[in-house]
Amino acid sequence: MMGFDTLAVLANHTNGLKKMEQAKPKNTDFNAKLGKKLSFLRQNRSLSQGELGDLLGVRAQQIHKYETGENRLTVERLKDCADVLGVSMNYFFIDKNGPFNTDDNELLQLVSEFYSVPKDVRVEFLALVRKLRQFSQQYQNSYSETEDAD
Repeated sequence: MMGFDTLAVLANHTNGLKKMEQAKPKNTDFNAKLGKKLSFLRQNRSLSQGELGDLLGVRAQQIHKYETGENRLTVERLKDCADVLGVSMNYFFIDKNGPFNTDDNELLQLVSEFYSVPKDVRVEFLALVRKLRQFSQQYQNSYSETEDAD
C-alpha cells in the first residue's frame, strides 16, 4: 500500500508531465515552412547542419529540429539565422498563399541571392528590373500594334 507522501509525489510528477506535454511545440505548418526555408538556405550556402549550428552556438541536432519543424524558431534565433545566412528576415515570411510559391526552388534561390547582396546594389538592381519591365511592355504594345496594322 502506498503512503500519502508517495501519492503526492506521483501526483506532482503526473502534473509536471502534463505541463511538459502542453509546452512542447507542435509540428505546425508554419514551423515546417520556416524549417524548409532554413534548410534550403543552409544548403544553398553549402553549410552542414553542424557548421550552421557552430555559427549560431547550437548543436547540429537543434538545427535538424528547426529544419523539420520539430522545434520552433524564436524571433531572436530567426534573426540570428538571417544574419548568419545573409538574408533579411522577410525571406522567411514569403507566404505560399501570397504572390510567391515557396515550392519554387528557383524563386527561393533568387530571393536568397538577392538578399545576400548589399542594399545599395539591390536598390539599383530593382530599378534596372523595373526599366526592363517597362521596356518589355512597350515592346509588346508596339509589336501588337504592328500586327494589328497588317
